Amino acid sequence: MSINNPINSAIAGIAASTPVATLLTQSFIGAQAGAGYSSTGGVFPRDVFLDQITTVWNTAIPMSTQWVVLIDRFPTSLTTQILQGLERVDGDKSGFDIDAAKQILTNYNNQQLVGCWFAHEVTIPQEEFNIESIAVANNRGFLPGVLGGNRKIEAPSLNISFKETTTSFIDFVIRPWVILGAHFGMTARPGDVSGGIDPKNVKVTMRVLEYTRANAGISMLPRKSWVFHNCVPYNVSEQTLDYETEKLQTYRTLWTYSNYTVGTPINLNEITNLLNTAKPFNINRL
Repeated sequence: MSINNPINSAIAGIAASTPVATLLTQSFIGAQAGAGYSSTGGVFPRDVFLDQITTVWNTAIPMSTQWVVLIDRFPTSLTTQILQGLERVDGDKSGFDIDAAKQILTNYNNQQLVGCWFAHEVTIPQEEFNIESIAVANNRGFLPGVLGGNRKIEAPSLNISFKETTTSFIDFVIRPWVILGAHFGMTARPGDVSGGIDPKNVKVTMRVLEYTRANAGISMLPRKSWVFHNCVPYNVSEQTLDYETEKLQTYRTLWTYSNYTVGTPINLNEITNLLNTAKPFNINRL
């Protein structure tokens, strides 16, 4: 049962003086909706496609809004005392007084329960390397050879936009964090791997988990895990305040990192067996 069978049948029909267009139509558009195959072995691509995306978990179309950002920790130096020691502040020491705000914004409900719920948009960085053609004297009609070059020369960067709230995660956590990164730099410090964490170590691990639907009664399942190591925010976008129509305010941040991985955080075979055992997976029911 090959997808080429309808074409082969149509070609064979030429000898029988049957119009090719008629044979192709009969082969590709079947009378048995959802069956996927004709009695003669032809494939109905439409039916097979719909069957795959609605009843098979591994090839179902995921929802683009189902993802979370997890920040494994926040720098211990992200405190009022350290920031006021590094920056010029006013006489009453109210500038960069972030301790109370940081405690609220980084607590369990706001960061671990459903991930960092302030995260509004994430742009996963692209992957590329340079290529160049090799010039050959008098190569005439022959195509030039291709040489692989360096892997993405620019410093790696992760783009995350955060929602503005009354107590601002952008300005009481990320903005001071950028300032700490500028003062302390990217030097390797204790705590990068194990052991006690140096207060000047402002690098953290960030995870982006992408979820997908499961069966009725089964929670969302993580289908993809991006892990970015040694992350430090280095840019917070400008803010524009105006008297126009009220709107959701979001601000972009840029994070540098040393390396990343992408993987499947679950055993696909086990999940497939679980879903098949519970109930037939049907995306239309969820």
